[in-house]
Amino acid sequence: MSKGAVITFDLRPQTSDDYKTAYGILGKAGFVVATPNMTVFLPNTTVMGTIPEQWTAGNLRDAVMTTFRNAGLVLTSILCGVVTDWAVMGDRVDYKAIAP
Repeated sequence: MSKGAVITFDLRPQTSDDYKTAYGILGKAGFVVATPNMTVFLPNTTVMGTIPEQWTAGNLRDAVMTTFRNAGLVLTSILCGVVTDWAVMGDRVDYKAIAP
């Protein structure tokens, strides 16, 4: 079973292409900034998705750091959280799980 996760990050340099690359990487793993019907938006550079049950926030952080580094992105900060309960305004979204 998967569990919810939230990632927020900053990059250097801060070009729109760098952020497009980052969102593309995270989107392929099922992490998104808005519900498909665009009724719920997360703050800038924040995405939500799911991770495997056995993963911790540290596993997620390390996976994102490695993937971003391999794509030539430079993280200046990252926060990953495992979510056990959340509430949103709008429709529920079922996310793909990030591959271990």
